[in-house]
Order: sequence, then structure tokens, then C-alpha cells
Amino acid sequence: MVHAVPNLLGTTIGHIRIVDLLGQGGMGEVYLGVDERLQRRVALKAIRNEHRLSAGSRERLLLEARSLSALDHPNICRIYDYLEEPSCDFLVLELIEGMTLTRALQQGMSRARKARIARQIVLALVAAHRRGIVHRDLKPDNIMIARDGTVKVLDFGLARPQNAEEPLPPEASNDAESADTLLFPSSQLGAGTGVAGTPLFMSPEQARGAVLTTASDLYSFGLVLQMMLTEQPPRAMGDTRREWMRSAAAGETLPMKDQPRAWTALVARLTSFAPADRPTAVETLAAIDRILAAPGRRARIAIAALLIAIFLGGAVKYALDITAARRAAERRRIQAEKLVAFVVGDLPQRLAPVGRLDVLDGAATEALEYFAALQAEELTGDELQRAALALTQLGDVRIQQGKLPEAVAMFRQSLRFAQAAAAQDPARDDWQLALSNSHFYVGDALRRQGHAHAALAQFRAYYDISARLAAKHPGDAKYETELSYGHSNLGSAYESLGDLSRAAAEYRTAVDVDRRRSAREPANEQHRGDLATSLNKLGVVQQLLGDHTGARTAFEEDVAIRRQLAAAKPDDTRRASRLAISLAYLGSAQLNTGDSDKAVATDREELAITTRLAARDEENLDWQRGRAVAQLRLADALSVRGPTDDGEVASLLDASLATLERLTAKDSRPTWQRDLAAVHQQQARLATRRGNRERAATHGARAVALAEKALATQTTDVHAARVLCEASTDLAESELRDRREAAARERAARVVTLARTVPYDRDPRIGEAAARALVILERPAEAEALVARLSAANYRRPTFTARWDRSTNKPEAQP
Repeated sequence: MVHAVPNLLGTTIGHIRIVDLLGQGGMGEVYLGVDERLQRRVALKAIRNEHRLSAGSRERLLLEARSLSALDHPNICRIYDYLEEPSCDFLVLELIEGMTLTRALQQGMSRARKARIARQIVLALVAAHRRGIVHRDLKPDNIMIARDGTVKVLDFGLARPQNAEEPLPPEASNDAESADTLLFPSSQLGAGTGVAGTPLFMSPEQARGAVLTTASDLYSFGLVLQMMLTEQPPRAMGDTRREWMRSAAAGETLPMKDQPRAWTALVARLTSFAPADRPTAVETLAAIDRILAAPGRRARIAIAALLIAIFLGGAVKYALDITAARRAAERRRIQAEKLVAFVVGDLPQRLAPVGRLDVLDGAATEALEYFAALQAEELTGDELQRAALALTQLGDVRIQQGKLPEAVAMFRQSLRFAQAAAAQDPARDDWQLALSNSHFYVGDALRRQGHAHAALAQFRAYYDISARLAAKHPGDAKYETELSYGHSNLGSAYESLGDLSRAAAEYRTAVDVDRRRSAREPANEQHRGDLATSLNKLGVVQQLLGDHTGARTAFEEDVAIRRQLAAAKPDDTRRASRLAISLAYLGSAQLNTGDSDKAVATDREELAITTRLAARDEENLDWQRGRAVAQLRLADALSVRGPTDDGEVASLLDASLATLERLTAKDSRPTWQRDLAAVHQQQARLATRRGNRERAATHGARAVALAEKALATQTTDVHAARVLCEASTDLAESELRDRREAAARERAARVVTLARTVPYDRDPRIGEAAARALVILERPAEAEALVARLSAANYRRPTFTARWDRSTNKPEAQP
């Protein structure tokens, strides 16, 4: 019979305000609570009288809770506190939203994702075992997959330390009403009843009631891993509890069938009957890492073999000088260059969709050295063309890896070879086309480096060749494509130079060309992708020009195309990533035009995509950052709608902050510092709405410091400037409320100055912040003039319209 704890909704336990009932578990009810002191959501487990711990047990629990909390491990569910009340005791836990591993397996997942989940489970075991803590009840229902893809192992707080006194007998440790069962009820986790409380994942020594060591957890993990891989129970359990316990005590498991040899061998080691024969958690982690790295090792071995062939072939050329040998060497060199073209051309196409371009690093470096040694005057036109093509492909790989200086070196060598080939036969259209492409790659790399004028010269050369070829071959799709790219490239150069009107004109022409191409070949995915790209570029410039309605229209068409392309190849991560980027632009435009509900829906779609990508590879920092920024954008959109969603906003910001702090600790890129500043800015605004002025000031000061640092490194980063302006204005308004007028006016003056000096001064949110700063400076006429300009551009972000409609006593603006 269940003895319910009195209804606690609306009450406060210590500093925890109870706001909702999440469900029931074996020990008692689980509530959603808000920690008023630390301003975070928590799970509050009410422990019924019959399960309240003895003084000694409670002390051990608190000792281990403190130990695990000190770890603050991302894969371990934290225990924050243990509260004692007259009616019952309460366990304060980290709130985790997502699904159990049991439910995740039922929904289906790839072997790669299973491997990544397994690795995170072992990371939790490594951290706990280093403290001598044994879990005792590792099973799929005690493993949670959070919404952001992070794996959380539950119930560590109720585990016992290794060799603890009073070891629990197996009947108690696995009783559905005992203290060692699920901390979270299935209704909260979204899981079914599962097999909680059965010996399905017990080690033999636990089933026999022996004192447990960390090796017991590794046995249980082996059974969990077997179930994950086979999606079948790891044991054939009998009909009675006695039969279950006998099977577990004997270490009986079912054989693994049709699984990779490496995984089967690892499970066999983990489920060794003797604890001493099992690998430790650290050894298990190393074994999983070796399995995960195996595809990369095989690719590197294959690449090394190809490169040996390349260099052997090249060496023969320089070693032999008789005519017959020279011809043989040239044949070998051509073959070698074709192999290189495969290594840097075809292979990246296979590796990029799965995010594994890193395996090409060694090949790219050595291939570059090979081509650098070639002398243009000794090569035929065809050889020059092959060398130029291979170098552009190598450089493109470097661009995708974010290695810009190395890419520039490769593109410049490519241009040298392409110019030499075109000079040998100016009438060859294919060689002219290759030359134009080399101009593009050099120009694009220069633009990325901030050399706008030099980039424009290269793009102009590219466009001139493309226009000449398109005029020579009217209606030819290949040359018409190059013409579209030529206009788009010029638009990028003009945009970098700040000539936005000319940039918009070039992008519109590119859109027109792409529409004609798509109309002629509706099934051609390349044409549709090019159209989406041109629309996105046009939308960005329209935003900078203040045409927010036009920008939104362009982004909507861009997203519609990207959705179709992504749906056609759901496993292509590049298409998914590109759709997420397009959704980010659309969500921003929807907010700027006052449509916050649609912005929230768009941002949720973006977050769903980035979460899937991040879950595919936890080592891919760009995918992890993409998810964190998507969480930030959704939090911003929800905040704009009002305080009703503040609970979700807090959860999103906490997750984003944790990820970005981890990333910036590994790599202090200015853009990541800017992202982190934006999260702190939103945290400050949330704290202000909740009346926590001290917390708001702390986050606001951190946002300003990070944004200033990012802007000092990248002076043209308009996003960093916007975060700095908004966060500074928020702080200035707070200082004004605290009657620190001098400090507020000084900070507001800096905002106004920055808003005038930002290279792209048309960002409407910077204008909004500047108008607020002008009010603080008691310059209302200038503020009203700025507001009028923003309104005339159809800027309708809800925070803007609400503030200025109230301040000017105008009726509320309509989207």
C-alpha cells in the first residue's frame, strides 16, 4: 500500500518552493521545485517515513553526496542537499529532462550513437570509482539521456562506498521499494516500468550478497552494453525471483550474435566471472576510444599507402633521365596525381557528412609538399590543371577545418598552376574555368582574413572570366552557374567593404540567375541549393539596409528549400547544419518583425537539429557550440514573449552556459567568447525579471567584460558590439535605479559612442540599445529620432515596441 506524503504543492521546504508534482517512485513522491536561493530548478524527492534513513545511513549518504557534488561531473546526476522535516525527509536533486536509456533504445539509435552513450556512462564510472564509490545498481532505467544529448547516470548518491560497513543484501538492494531504486519516477523520465528491481544487470558477487567493489559496476556495465548493442536482454531470466537470483549468481549471460568483434570481446572481458579478470573503468574507456578511433586509423593507413605510391612515383621522375624512363615517370606521376585527387577530392565528400575530415590532416600536409616541389615550366597543361584542382580541394578541406592560413597558401599555389595552364592555351574553355575557380578560392580566403579590397580584385577576375564564358555559351548550365557565383562573389566583396547597396544588387542578380536555372531543372539539387544560398545572402544585406520585411521573405524561401534538401538526405550532416543556420537567420528576422511565436517555433526546430548533430559526436566542438547557441536563441525568443516561460528559459541558459564555458576553456575563439557574453547577458536579464539584482549585476558585468574582449580581437564583429551595447545599457539602467547617476551616464555615453563607430551600424538591436542610452543621457530628441528610423524600417522586436509605445503614449505597434 502506498502511503502518500501530504500534498506539498505551493509550499516551501527550506529554500525550495514546490511548484509541481512530477510523479511517484518507490520511496515517495518527486516534485519540481525552485531553489529560491540559487535561482535554479531542482527535483525534490520526498522520502516516506518507512524509508527514512537511520542516522548512520544518512551521514554516509551525505558524505557521498558531497563527494560526488565536488566532482561536478557532467555525466553524474548531482545531489544538492538532504533536508529533514518532521513529516518526512527530502532529497534535493539535479533536475534532468529527457528520457531513460530504456526508452531511447526503444525509439531506435545508430551503433555510433550507442558507442558515444556507452563512453559517457564509463566517464561517469571513472569519476566515481576514483573516489572509491560503487554504484551498485547500474541499469538502463538508471541512465538518462538529457534533451541536449548528455548522458546522466542516476542514483549515485544512494550508492555505497567501496567496502562500506553494513552491505545491503541483494534482496534489499534490488527491492522496488528500497532506497537503491530509481530516484526519478517513470512519469518524470518518460520511461515505462522497465525492469527496475530485477537482477537482470547484477554481478555474480552482488547476487550472492558479497561485499562489492568497483568491478561489480563494470560487470553491470558489460550487461548494459550488451543490451544496447543487441537490443535484447543480456540474460534469460526464469519465472521466479529465486531463478533470477540463481542465474545472476552463476554469472549466466546470453551469447552476443552478429556484433563487431571488438565490441563482443569487450563485453566478454567486462562480464568475466572473477572480478579481478574485468577491466577497470579507465581501461574500459581506453578500449572504447580505440574502437571509436578504428575507422580513422584505417583511413589514415589507407592514405599513407596512397602517399607512398605517390612519392615513389614522383621519385622515379627525378631519378631517371633517359627518354623511356622519363615517359614511365610521367605516367606514374599522372597516376599519383589521380590518387591525390581521390584522397583530397572524393574522400572528403565521404568523410565530411560524418564529421571526420580530421583523418585527412597528414595526407593534406604531405600532398602540399609534393605539389610545392613541382616546377610549372616542366609540366604540361593537363598536369598543371590536375595539380591546381588537387590544391583547391586540399585548401577547401582546410577551410572546413578552420585552418585559414594553410588554406591561403594552398589556394595561391593552385592559382599559380592554373595561370600557367591557361597561358599555354588561352582558347581552352575548361582551363579558363579552372583559372576562374582558383581566383575565387584565393579571393574567398582573403575575404575571410579581412582583406576586402584584395578579395574584390580576385572576385572581379573570377566574374570577368565567368561572364565571358557564359556569353560564349548562352544557355549552357555550367557557365550560367559560374555567372551566378560571379555575381554572388562580388556581392560578398562589396558587403565586406560596407557598400551594401551594390552588394544587394549583385545578390539580386544572382537570385535571378539561380531562379532561371532551377526553373529549367527543378530536380537539380545543386541549383536549388545555390538559390537558397543566394537568398540567404540577400536577406542578410536587406537586414543591414533596414529592410526587415524583405529579409524575412528571403529567409523564409531559403529555409523552405533547405528543409527539402535536408529531408532528401537525412543522414547528411552538412545539409542538416546548413538548415540549422538558415533557421537561425529566419528566427532572428521573425523576432525583428514582431512575430515572437513563430520565432519560438523556428528556434525550436533549429535546436532539435543542432541537438541531433551534437549527439552524433561529442568531440565535434563546432556541433557542440551550435547546440549551445541554438539554446541561447530559443531562450531569447521565449524571454521576449514574457515571463511565463522563465522556467524553460533558465534551463536553456544553464545548459548553454555550461557548454560554452567548457568550449572556451578548450579554445578561446573570439566568436565563442562573444557567445558566452550573450548567455551572461540573458542570464542578467532573467535575474532582473526575478528581482535578483545582485545576480543580475554579476552576469551583466561578466557579459560586458567578455564582449569587450571579443570586440578587441575582432573589431568588425557586429554581434559582439551588439552584446556589449545591450549589456552595458542594461547595467546603466540598473545603476540609474540605484541612484548612481554618474556611473549610469558614463556607461550610457560609451554605448552611444560605440553605436556610432561600429562598422555595420545598421544592426537594429544596437540602435535600440543606443536609444535607451540616449534617454539615460537625457537627450530625448536624439532618442526619438533614432526610434523613428528603426520604426520606419519596420523593426518590430517586441521589446522595442513595448518600450517605445509606452514611453511615447502611442498605441501598440502591430507586426
